[in-house]
Amino acid sequence: MGKRDKSLEDFFKKTDQDPEELKQYVDTLKQGDDPNKTTRLDKIAMFFKRTMERIKMYATSRESKRNPNKPSKMRRRFRLFYKLITKRASEKFNFEAGVDILDETSVLYRRNRVIKNILIVTNIVFLLFTLIGNQNPNYIVIFAFGVIMFATNTTLKRIIRERPRTLLKQQMAMYIASVYILLASFGVYIKLRVGVESATIAGFSITQAGYVLIYFALVVIALYQNATLLRILFKWVLVLMTVIHVTIMYPLYEYADSIQSLYDYLFVTDYQVTIDIVLRTLVLIIFNIALYSSVAIGQMMNNKRKEELVKRRDMESDFKAVVGDVFDVISVFNIHNDEHAKNAAHRTAEIASRLGNILGLSPNVCSEIYDYSKIHVDQVDNLSIVEYEEKDVLNEKDYQVIREKTILGSVIIKRLQLAQKSEDIVRAHFEKNADKGFTERMKRIQRSQEGQIILLAEMYEILRQSRNYKTALTHKRAIELLELEFKAYFEPYILDRFIKYSGEFEQYYQRFKHS
Repeated sequence: MGKRDKSLEDFFKKTDQDPEELKQYVDTLKQGDDPNKTTRLDKIAMFFKRTMERIKMYATSRESKRNPNKPSKMRRRFRLFYKLITKRASEKFNFEAGVDILDETSVLYRRNRVIKNILIVTNIVFLLFTLIGNQNPNYIVIFAFGVIMFATNTTLKRIIRERPRTLLKQQMAMYIASVYILLASFGVYIKLRVGVESATIAGFSITQAGYVLIYFALVVIALYQNATLLRILFKWVLVLMTVIHVTIMYPLYEYADSIQSLYDYLFVTDYQVTIDIVLRTLVLIIFNIALYSSVAIGQMMNNKRKEELVKRRDMESDFKAVVGDVFDVISVFNIHNDEHAKNAAHRTAEIASRLGNILGLSPNVCSEIYDYSKIHVDQVDNLSIVEYEEKDVLNEKDYQVIREKTILGSVIIKRLQLAQKSEDIVRAHFEKNADKGFTERMKRIQRSQEGQIILLAEMYEILRQSRNYKTALTHKRAIELLELEFKAYFEPYILDRFIKYSGEFEQYYQRFKHS
């Protein structure tokens, strides 16, 4: 028997051994890692997670037991004051507050302002260091230092805020601020180192604190998130630090009478000096590598954010254009623009809402049917987005408003589709071209119970009104046509209820005919 002549019994018959391909496939599955397998590290991590959750729950319960009553008036005032101070500080030192990240001038302007605020605090710290770090401070030097600080900050403020704000001015302010804080930190350290008269522990500690200020200056410069700036300045930092190491920290010029004496000092008698200089230089290099990597990653992420924001702006622009076009089409397509047609829509809403009530629907559903029946004449004026089309940048509130208008527009489109369906059905039957295919196509459009209720009320309204293809019909004739010609478009129970209470609907029609 050939392969094509196998019976069903042969096809489902179990073989004694599995095919070789199936064995190989099972073996490859066994070689892979089980994604559901829990390792020891996973168990340790879960243990720490559960422990932290328990500690948090315990602290929360203790806090609630400790303060069962409301906080006092003084405490509430203190909290409000603390929040106000925190908010003000956050605004002064926030790099992205009210900034369009696609505008390089605006971004750099904001960073310059924040760095300037940091410089004000840093200047105070520098002055304190120069005062505290000297047993006999030279007030002339301190005064000169203060004058330089004041002049630099005033110049920076003028460059940063001068109008028109250009990218070139902001870049100039960035380099001035960076060079200034770097040279100021070097100056404070040199002043502290030279001013320490005796090698006391306190003197060395304050000098080392001044040495840390140089690293602090590099961190402040890194806040600009400019890898090029950091790379350029670090070359000079390395040179200046080396000069300070071999002149201020360890005066090697005193042993520079000959190469032999300098060699003996560095590698024989005081080799710890060489080790200290090398270690300090290595730490500086490693610190800069870490700082540069952080800045480069931050700069790359900012570029990615800009790319995503550009895409979002393009999408917003397209979105506004499409939404505006759709709303324009709705306005053109909306034929209910005269008072007579608006009254017809309200009559349809009254009849549809009443039919829903007769069918036993809840008051909320009946109210929704009423609102939906006349939404295309009541809410179409709320679709305008003219005030947003002129905006280049949409904030979250603007975007939310347009989104709500878009949802409203989609609902109105659905309602207009239902109105057009009603008109098409009535016209097709009067013009005798409503074949089976047409009926099936119409039945696929908004087939829900609520849709059929509104469709029935809408068709009754159309039958009672005159059109260019028919004259206005009486109530009796409209009911006869609905029962004979249009029953295929409705569920039997909906049409039966409408016909059973047709006298009531006639009263509704007459009541709201002239309203």
